[in-house]
Amino acid sequence: MNNYVDEHEDLRDASSVMDRLLSPGLADPYPLYEWLRTNAPVYFSEQLGAHVLTRFADCEYLLKNPTLFPAPDEDALIGMMPEGNRVDPFLMLVRSLVNSNPPKHTRLRQLVSKAFTARRVEALTQDVMRIAADHVGAVAERSAGRPIDLHDELSVPVPLRVLAQLLGLPLDDDRLLAELIPPIMNVIDPSADAAAIKAADDAFARLTGHLWELVERRRANPRDDLVSALAAIQAEDRSQLSDDELQAMLVALLTAGYETTATAIDISVLTLLRHPEYRPDLKTYEGAMRFTDEVLRWDPSGPMSAGFRIAAEDVRFGDHKVPAGSQVRVLFAAANRDPAANADPDRFDPHRPSPRSLAFGGGIHHCLGRNLARMEITAVLMAVAERMPTLELVGEPVRRRSLPLRDFSFLQARLR
Repeated sequence: MNNYVDEHEDLRDASSVMDRLLSPGLADPYPLYEWLRTNAPVYFSEQLGAHVLTRFADCEYLLKNPTLFPAPDEDALIGMMPEGNRVDPFLMLVRSLVNSNPPKHTRLRQLVSKAFTARRVEALTQDVMRIAADHVGAVAERSAGRPIDLHDELSVPVPLRVLAQLLGLPLDDDRLLAELIPPIMNVIDPSADAAAIKAADDAFARLTGHLWELVERRRANPRDDLVSALAAIQAEDRSQLSDDELQAMLVALLTAGYETTATAIDISVLTLLRHPEYRPDLKTYEGAMRFTDEVLRWDPSGPMSAGFRIAAEDVRFGDHKVPAGSQVRVLFAAANRDPAANADPDRFDPHRPSPRSLAFGGGIHHCLGRNLARMEITAVLMAVAERMPTLELVGEPVRRRSLPLRDFSFLQARLR
């Protein structure tokens, strides 16, 4: 794979490799990840202002040692970002669970875990399967003979409808969420310009206003949903969950549970179309879940850690030293293809025994929505395999970017 770098004269050092990773339209970043893992596994990126880790063992070590690699305090984190990013959606992300430390992290995590229970998620299983089957079936019926935009028409509606049901949002809100969440997430894109930041701020104001109306309704008339559960927790002891924290928690659940999952569905369906030999695996939930987990290892939708981490002291990773006070980021996508973690890592193999993956992070910051996301992806894959057996690509997919999300600017298919 390093021949890829040899064939491009502009890719002669880690800085040029990182420039390419941060540029739009990169179809395959994995040769570049391999180059970094082999030649600069602990690399200080001027572009990101951080040391970037690419080996599995190094990334796992950081994730499992939150005391040694804490999140920076709020003032320090704001100072790391461009002046224009000091807007409400960025501040919300700063204050979210992923960028907090114990004891605040412990308090908030315990509170949301009380509401985001395994029982509540497990109870959604049949609903998720039904939502996916009904939606995929409807798309198949109305799409005969015309191209389907896989992201907008197939992938986006399912996680939005599941989130609406989980939180207790009216189902019509899925269109509003699809409009507002993507621009909010753009605030963390390293290439975000002033227009993108303004759009994020406007979308955030609309979304939080809408969510707070729902909170007030659920305080007056609680139901069996996540917003009601969080409002009840706050009513018991407001000192444990402020209004700002509740608002940030709801926005974080929506943003974390929607765009990365929708893009993971895109990647999973694309992988199925390129590896039809595994279509029989999708006849069973267990086989489809193995397929899902291998996609998440092989080509995760979120290649880099969302949280910011600072080395609390000088830390050595083999021959490389990260000085105290340095920012450190984890490249999950590079780590998952480390041959020291997974044999023949570039081969897609849903029958791989005991795959090792950091797609959902690790340690105290592991993703709360892990099981729900896997369930949604699996349900869509099973529905596509059953209800769209003749689905085929239209043209070559075009990636919009590699970091922070492996999303698409063009991804179309049709039913033969």
